[in-house]
Amino acid sequence: DSSPCRHGGRCENGGGAYLCVCPEGFFGYHCETVSDPCFSSPCGGRGYCLATNGSHSCTCRNASHVGKCELQGHGGLHGELSPPTALTVEKVEETGVSISWRPPDGPAARQALDGYAVTYVSADGAYRRTDFVDRSRSAHQLRALAAGRAYNISVFSVKRNANNKNDISRPAVLLARTRPRPVESVEVANVTASTISVQWALHRIQHATVSRVRVSLHHPEASQDQSADVDKSVDRFTFGALLPGRRYTIQVTTLSGLSEEEQPTESLATTPVHVWTRPLPPANLTATRVTATSAHVVWDAPAPGVLLEAYVINVTTSQSTKSRYVPNGKLVSYTVRDLLPARRYQLSVTAVQSAEHGQLHSEPAHLYIPAPVWPLPSPACSAAPGDGAHRRWHQGGHHPRVLRNRPPPARLPELRLLNDPGAPEMPTQPPRFSELVDGRGRVSARFGSSPSKSVPTQSHAPRNCSENPCQNGGTCVPGAGTHSCDCGPGFKGRRCELACKKVPRPCTRLFSETKSFPVWEGGVCHHMYKRVYKVHQDVCFKESCESTSLR
Repeated sequence: DSSPCRHGGRCENGGGAYLCVCPEGFFGYHCETVSDPCFSSPCGGRGYCLATNGSHSCTCRNASHVGKCELQGHGGLHGELSPPTALTVEKVEETGVSISWRPPDGPAARQALDGYAVTYVSADGAYRRTDFVDRSRSAHQLRALAAGRAYNISVFSVKRNANNKNDISRPAVLLARTRPRPVESVEVANVTASTISVQWALHRIQHATVSRVRVSLHHPEASQDQSADVDKSVDRFTFGALLPGRRYTIQVTTLSGLSEEEQPTESLATTPVHVWTRPLPPANLTATRVTATSAHVVWDAPAPGVLLEAYVINVTTSQSTKSRYVPNGKLVSYTVRDLLPARRYQLSVTAVQSAEHGQLHSEPAHLYIPAPVWPLPSPACSAAPGDGAHRRWHQGGHHPRVLRNRPPPARLPELRLLNDPGAPEMPTQPPRFSELVDGRGRVSARFGSSPSKSVPTQSHAPRNCSENPCQNGGTCVPGAGTHSCDCGPGFKGRRCELACKKVPRPCTRLFSETKSFPVWEGGVCHHMYKRVYKVHQDVCFKESCESTSLR
């Protein structure tokens, strides 16, 4: 829209940038530079063209010839200048190349020349330029070049004659390529205890000359760096088989000109990215003792040489998560207390290692703890003699029973008290009762106001799978005198009537840590202990269930 292309150049849009397509005779990002008048080789094949102030002059190998140097005599080349030697590339940059050479041998040869002509042409012939260098210098810097492109460089010895008819030597030539542009926005995509993944970006126009990307990883303890070359179409790479809890340095460069006929170059490396791998999570996490309100878990001690700072223990239910920060890197067991009976808990233990930039947290080791069920002592359901305090109660080894204590419903029309016909229908005080539901859909209830009499009842669920009682695609599983429903993902309930989903929400985890601080008093060092709280941002999930049945 701003018409950036000059001298009749055509502007093309693409990829959030523009490109100037220049007419013949002009070049540059905005077609602002007049091309070399020697582009069309006006001096023929027996002379050399030297551009001067927008025009050109033909210098034949024998100064007696003029025009296009096509009147070469049969006596050979007379008085030919000696060319420079030892043409070398000293430095390569994205938009420039520095070269040096050695003047012709002998004082007479050096005295005969007036300077040097440096001509550089891009490999595709679209860019051509000639610079004149005084004879007192033997180095030159080529500027305004395109990044990652190859250039044919020629250096001539030049002797100026009258009427702009100059003598010129044979050229000293070499092929050089500028550095490509480095990649953009190198980021660490993922880190585990043994892998590091990095990703980057390449621009379609600015990195058009890039052929491959080189990713290097350095570790101070390793004998050599790890390096890998990937195609330019790849924007991510993962290093594997790394050591846990170690500091690594990653650098990414671009490569251009990897074909056999071209000289390859490598871009400047990106800013080093320092990454720490995670420490290993606790191994063999096991619950060794589970009671109605506590669970004792153990795990293996860390490997020798691994210094951990602390552990984070998370206890998660379907509705909340409680975290505890234990500043003891040698901890190998922990007892979770204040659990509720008949609930399933997920426990995770995370190892914490200290690093120079902060703390490193390992992947959590998970353990699911089904809390045991403890029956209330009653005539209808009592534990067998000899059952210990740590024994789980199952009915016949198939259907675990769940014990609930709750207020009674307002009306109980389907229940009838046994062996008590004289009891009033509606007691003056709302009784409390215990309800025991087993996996077969049977319910046993016991009223607190009754003289220890059990009330057996049968639920109205179908006894078999012929009526297909399972909803929302659940599979009916027949059993001995009853059935059960195997619900699909996202559904729960006795008949899969509850549609459940986990809703993410931002949350914070509060960790407590006790640290000691040395204090000097009267020449004696005392340690004061202070509790420090740390807040970590996290994402929690809350399970929300809605009934799909019409009441």
